[in-house]
Amino acid sequence: MKSVWLFILALAAPAFAQAGDSVSIERKDAPRAVLEKIGCGMEPSFVTRQPFAGGQVFAAQCPGNHANYIQALVYADDAQGGNARLLLFPRPGKKSKTNPAESLSNIRWFPKAREVTELFVDPESKICRREARWRLDAKAQPRLVYWRQTQDCKGKSGWRVLVDRQR
Repeated sequence: MKSVWLFILALAAPAFAQAGDSVSIERKDAPRAVLEKIGCGMEPSFVTRQPFAGGQVFAAQCPGNHANYIQALVYADDAQGGNARLLLFPRPGKKSKTNPAESLSNIRWFPKAREVTELFVDPESKICRREARWRLDAKAQPRLVYWRQTQDCKGKSGWRVLVDRQR
């Protein structure tokens, strides 16, 4: 039992370390340039800020559902919101360049690799579950490096990989 607990702790440690770098900022104290970029249909009462990919990423909650915590991400050069820009996340397929995602769900951060992942679940859709990974390039633009999806909402089977450009 002790070894199982240590294994779980080892897996969770990076997430806790990442959370420690995050700062919560009330809306009234958030940089105006950042707030102006968030357009996901709700005005957040707060945003979080964390160092990432050589700058700062501000995250604001967007409308979601019981299975997904959705956030819009704004990248800025500094904590004051300098050169703020909404991060747009390409999707697989030909329309990916004309229809990128303006928000992600259930985000995990991988600062050393400059990567962010998404897990999205929609039981009312034919594709019930998808997992994706983006890497921010030198200009802090997200590049899709991995995308898989399945009709199995639990994610146990039926995975189809659409993009695999990992390392």
